[in-house]
Amino acid sequence: MTTNSTRLFFQQFRRDFFHMGAVLPSSAALGRAGVAYLAQKQGSVRVLEAGAGTGSFTREIVPLLQPGDTLDAVELNGDLVALLKQRFATEPEFQSRPGVTVNLINADVRSISSGQYDYIVFSLPLTNFPPALVEEILTLMLARLKPGGVFSFVKYIFISRFKYLFSRADVKSHMDTNQAIIHAFAAKYQINQRAVLANVPPTWVYYWQKPMTNDQ
Repeated sequence: MTTNSTRLFFQQFRRDFFHMGAVLPSSAALGRAGVAYLAQKQGSVRVLEAGAGTGSFTREIVPLLQPGDTLDAVELNGDLVALLKQRFATEPEFQSRPGVTVNLINADVRSISSGQYDYIVFSLPLTNFPPALVEEILTLMLARLKPGGVFSFVKYIFISRFKYLFSRADVKSHMDTNQAIIHAFAAKYQINQRAVLANVPPTWVYYWQKPMTNDQ
């Protein structure tokens, strides 16, 4: 991660913690964990990256893509999109192979209203969102995931607990509701999880898989 990327990430964090969630960009170790199932792919795939940020996960996704694969990298923050465009133009890790389609989309992830993906790499801070938005986004992500597809997302190990301990009662209530929503989805879809300690802060990565049948 370049110094400019880190500086811009921190600036955006100070302006908009609601959408950023973390103080620093994700580490390479966390990036690799986020794409662990994508690294096992077979055949052509479509990948959705929700919350591309400064490209910590994008950098790990692009080298895994083969001709015929497609990546839709979605980022709402215009300043971060400009940084990503620069990285795609100048950094070797962001150079895709011929035959790979990469779409950098400056939009709310909820605008992805059609199509299905084999893999979704999700790094938006769910626990920061109102419960209704958490329900809406997770429902949409599972709708956009192909049967058999894998959805990965991150959750910081200590930050949520720290925030909970020092929050007002209404914030705690929202956080409790968010956890209940996430746990309900996890009960249906979760297949694995792992801790990534080589990140600031240490982070859980969760993996959900959509069943091959239509019975969800």
